[in-house]
Amino acid sequence: MSDLDQVKGINSRQIKLLSESGISTAEALAMSSQNFVSDIKGLGDKTARKLIWNARNALGMTDFVEAIKLDENVDLFTSGSKELDRILGGGMQTGKLTEVFGPFKSGKTNLAHTISITVQLPKSQGGLNGSVAYIDTENTFSKDKIKRIAKRFGLDPAKALSRIFHARIYSSDHQDQMILKAESLCKERNVRLVVLDSLMALLRNEYIGIGMLAKRQAVLNNMIHALSRIAETYNCAVLLTNQVATKMMGMFSSDDAIGGNIVAHGCHFRVMFKTKGFSANSSLKRRGIIVDAPDLPPEECEFYITSYGIADTEEIDISDSEKLDLLVEDIYEGENGTGAGEFDLTTIKGIGKGTAESLIEIGIKSLEDLIENDPKDISEKVSGASKNMVSEWQKAAKEF
Repeated sequence: MSDLDQVKGINSRQIKLLSESGISTAEALAMSSQNFVSDIKGLGDKTARKLIWNARNALGMTDFVEAIKLDENVDLFTSGSKELDRILGGGMQTGKLTEVFGPFKSGKTNLAHTISITVQLPKSQGGLNGSVAYIDTENTFSKDKIKRIAKRFGLDPAKALSRIFHARIYSSDHQDQMILKAESLCKERNVRLVVLDSLMALLRNEYIGIGMLAKRQAVLNNMIHALSRIAETYNCAVLLTNQVATKMMGMFSSDDAIGGNIVAHGCHFRVMFKTKGFSANSSLKRRGIIVDAPDLPPEECEFYITSYGIADTEEIDISDSEKLDLLVEDIYEGENGTGAGEFDLTTIKGIGKGTAESLIEIGIKSLEDLIENDPKDISEKVSGASKNMVSEWQKAAKEF
């Protein structure tokens, strides 16, 4: 990574202006468009053109290179599922944009949480020992879930949380602003993963109607290019979660990602997540399908969404000491006197802290409450709980 002061003809004032706009390295400047740089207050067209060209010259970007000499500096880290890793060509790739789209409860945010932990693992365990920039547009980030996933992979929950830099986003221009801020974070904090969950939620809400489509797509295009530049400049992975819209085709329908051709062409890997069964709650099994990738076949796989993240099995086997830690947390972290109730519920195999909290929210505070309620009603109200799973919980509760 080269500092901006290595660029010929640049002065301290220009370095300050560029850094304030998220361009803090020669590589980032070289990959920026002239329009973007010239729009920075204090830099005109001629200055922008000169600085960008000088940066490219300094980095050897103005010469053609024999393909055999190309060095693809790509790192891989696990998604948490060996099956998902398989169809992704070995795992999540750095330097690339990966879009995951699907209906609600298909596992998109679950994947975002899981890889926010796996990227922190040592390379010997399938990680990159890196930090995370997490851009949250739907307020779905969960500290408790991060703690559980960290314990699954043998990481200290507090340390894992301290390496995730979270930004809650409230508007599309705020989203654009924090994408630029993420660039500085990548340089300063060894960020190897940028998560945007989700890409289109705010844009879809703000730009309504066909008359706003062109403006929306222009804003979206700038975001995609900025993220692509960040991924390549800092060799980090970028995960974009996306919503779907239903397309009617006569008697049939299909779900397709929103965002149009700009998203389709801008993302290197496009993966569709699908639920199994007649409803999102009928099974924890999910299907991942490679929709588009430059060097991967259109394969698919099955995986599970669990309270401990994306996995290849419905139940995660953690050590007895970690199970005890989770129970102790349930008792002593609550300040509202609900610790005993949480302890009762978490004695059941498969009910972690997050699930126990969800059960308590719907009025199930004890094993007796769990047994007395209809499993179908519970499965429809508790995220990630199938009817069969609730029945197993009730069966286990009756043995106490």
